Amino acid sequence: MKKLTKIILAIFITVALLWGIIGVIDYSLVKGFEKPRFAIPTVTYDDGGSGTYHGLWYSFQIEGNFMPEDEQPGVTYYEYYLFGKLIKTGTTNNG
Repeated sequence: MKKLTKIILAIFITVALLWGIIGVIDYSLVKGFEKPRFAIPTVTYDDGGSGTYHGLWYSFQIEGNFMPEDEQPGVTYYEYYLFGKLIKTGTTNNG
């Protein structure tokens, strides 16, 4: 029984670690005013990137310049939610 407990604990720790790494990567990208890589767009606008992106227990609401004719493409504003609570917002002067 102890061996089974250790295996389950190891799996849980591995999944939690992977979730943390993926969340940090997406947060770093959005904080650097790029679109997230692992979060899935659920509500998008016709500009090619603005909208709501959902990951596992985290999400982003982003606005930006994503059309080919935009001079400075990328995220101009973001809101970061963790477990449904607003954690951080950010903006740039590109927009």
